[in-house]
Formats: sequence, C-alpha cells, structure tokens
Amino acid sequence: MENKTGKYFKYAIGEIVLVVIGILIALQINNWNEDRKNDVKEALLITNIIEDLNSDNAHIKQAIDELEEQLGVVDSLIAKVIDPTKILNYDNMGLVRFASDFRPKSQRNHSEAISNLENESIREILQNYFLKEDQVLDIFIEYEKIILNEIRPYLRESGMHNLNSLYSREKAKTIQMLLQPIILDAELEKVKFQQILFERRLKTESFKRLLSELKMKNQELIKILKSNNY
Repeated sequence: MENKTGKYFKYAIGEIVLVVIGILIALQINNWNEDRKNDVKEALLITNIIEDLNSDNAHIKQAIDELEEQLGVVDSLIAKVIDPTKILNYDNMGLVRFASDFRPKSQRNHSEAISNLENESIREILQNYFLKEDQVLDIFIEYEKIILNEIRPYLRESGMHNLNSLYSREKAKTIQMLLQPIILDAELEKVKFQQILFERRLKTESFKRLLSELKMKNQELIKILKSNNY
C-alpha cells in the first residue's frame, strides 16, 4: 500500500507538472501571437503615416510655391509705395487677397495612435514632428487672419475689386486684373493700407519660413521611418 501510495503521489505530481508546463507553453504562444499582431498593427500604422507624410509634403511644397508668388506681389506693392515711379503688373496684383492652405493629414489622422507605439524613439520623433506642425499652424492662423480680416475687407470697402474679372475668367487661362489699377494706386498712398501690407508681408514670410523648415523635417522623418524596417 505504501508503494502504491508513493506511485500515485508521484503520478499526481507528474500530472500537475505537465499541466503547469502546458499552461506556460500556451501562455507563451499566446504572448507570441499577441506580439506578432502588435508588430503587424504597428507596421501598418507606420506605413499609413508615411503615406500621409508624403501627401503632406506635396501640399507643403505647393503652399511654399504659392507663398513665394504672394511675397513677390506684396513686395511689388511695397516697392510702389516707396518709389511711386515703379510700374506694377496689375494682372498679378489680385494675389494679394489669396491665402494658401495648411491642413496636414499626418497629425489629424495619427496623433492618438502614435501614443501606443512600442518603439519609444520613433514615438518621440513623431511627437516632436507634430509639435513642429503645431508651431506652423499657429503662424498660419495669424497669416490667414490678416488676409481674411484685414486685406479682403479693405479691398471690398475701397471698391478695389474688378467686377469684369468675374466674367472674363472663363475665357482667359489666367485670372487677370482682379483689382482696379486706379483705385489700387490711390489706396497705396494711404497709411492704413501700407500698414496692412506691412503685416501681410511679415506673416507671409514667417509662414513660408516655418513651412520650409517643416518640409525638411518631413523628409527626414520619412527616411527615419523607412530605415527602421517598417
């Protein structure tokens, strides 16, 4: 009986050990599967971020080109104020009322998701990039306000808009002479309009400079994400 009891006891212990081992193996397999799912999910997230960054890069480049044109027009107007003998290209002066856009996809689509990234260095790099986007957004709001709340109302109230341009737009490849030349020249002599142009120039230049910096960081970030085997 003592021998049988000893055998049963050893057998029971063996069964318990086997069950524990089985549970540990099952947990390990489950953890491996979860890690694999997380890796796949994270890789997909990074792929989507790269796609949005590429899209943002194209829009940033377009905005920079537009801002360059706008600065050229504002500089021409200010040059006319300083030297009244300067000749303006009135066909392009309408750009003074145009505003470029800045609505990046990457932060809007992924700001919450990146907080769960396991790769701490990548998470930090992305968060710093989004902080740079916020900085650009701040100056963009100021830039947009000066155009929407100052430039456009002034042009409207001074009667500077050329109504004929609305009807010649379909025939012409480019929108020509949006502003009345005679009224424009007269308003350029007024201090109020000069001061608005001064603000327009400062905000546009600041917006363009920060956008250019963001464009470089955008390209660097794409390279980093791709080099990390995502």
